[in-house]
Amino acid sequence: MYKVFCDGASRSNPGEAAIGVSIQDNEKEIHTISEAIGIASNNVAEYKSLILALEYSLKKNYLNLEIFLDSKLVVEQINGNFKVKSDNLKKLNSDAINLISKFNSVIISHIYREHNKRADQLANMALDK
Repeated sequence: MYKVFCDGASRSNPGEAAIGVSIQDNEKEIHTISEAIGIASNNVAEYKSLILALEYSLKKNYLNLEIFLDSKLVVEQINGNFKVKSDNLKKLNSDAINLISKFNSVIISHIYREHNKRADQLANMALDK
């Protein structure tokens, strides 16, 4: 099972935004994504980090994932525990759930920010460019 750490960052919320993703196999980082995404809210950036991680993993045939995000909102919405009320998040939520359906196994869990430092670092590196 691959471990995937995702984070989105937005300065001014909404403002300049970026995503960071760290994909690990047996505790070794095998791929990173550090990408600016333009003007977006933090929640949009969090969703986009998840979607890009899922798209990359699908392309590489990594079909069993354990995904960690420090956005409780995104985790709970994806897991069906929170309703998606914001119109701008409904499509992102739907896109993510559609992608998840293509995997053998996906577990999405909330972690505290201090346990998601690498993904946060990658998102901030993209913002600082």
